[in-house]
Amino acid sequence: MGVPDWWSWTATVVGLLVVCALIPVFWLIARRRWLAGRGRVFECSLKRPGAGWTLGVARFRDEDLEWYRVFALSLRPRITFHRHETSVVRVRPPEPDEAAELYDGHVVTELGGRNAGYLLAMARPDLTAFSSWTEAGAPGGPEKSTYR
Repeated sequence: MGVPDWWSWTATVVGLLVVCALIPVFWLIARRRWLAGRGRVFECSLKRPGAGWTLGVARFRDEDLEWYRVFALSLRPRITFHRHETSVVRVRPPEPDEAAELYDGHVVTELGGRNAGYLLAMARPDLTAFSSWTEAGAPGGPEKSTYR
């Protein structure tokens, strides 16, 4: 057997590069499907105090809302909001400079309680589910107030 020619090496290297570039894309798709199989997943951007907007998805899981970055490989949530520590303070349309960073049609939700200073942006139907989730709770749990 002889040494492979230049074209064979080039094709092999290009093929490996394409496979290496596609692995993260397939992982992101598989991750989203995995998340959706374990609870309702919806688009939800997050703004931490002192930081900019980050695109993400969230899912309700028992007494928690788990938030994941869209372009992350981790299966663990980046932030977890606990139901009894989270309240909706105010809902508003995005400001003009925010609108460019968010999904179309999303509204901004200002959180209170232990999560004061955090902002979530989501579609109106998801806001309805989120508001209901924050106001509801297990029997005997702390009472929640509604947003203003």
